[in-house]
Amino acid sequence: MDSFPKIERGFFHLTPDGWTRKDYQPFPNDRLETWAYEMECLAEDAKERACLTRTWVQPELMPQLRENLRVRFGEPMAPTPERNITLECLV
Repeated sequence: MDSFPKIERGFFHLTPDGWTRKDYQPFPNDRLETWAYEMECLAEDAKERACLTRTWVQPELMPQLRENLRVRFGEPMAPTPERNITLECLV
């Protein structure tokens, strides 16, 4: 039986091969962006609420290359009928 509330935290990293989840350093050397991930689900019949916050960007990378990869691989996670997503950017 699942216990509620559920809370999960971690990091997603955009790499040339797509999104990778790695929650602890050292982070992937080839990452282009890092997004902090926080999810909570307060009850079994409640939607998950996830917040993704961009916290780091490879400074030397041309913005168009990063945008091309984001178009190719999408967001780190997608909204679903069971999940709401909030996107924020600190950098």
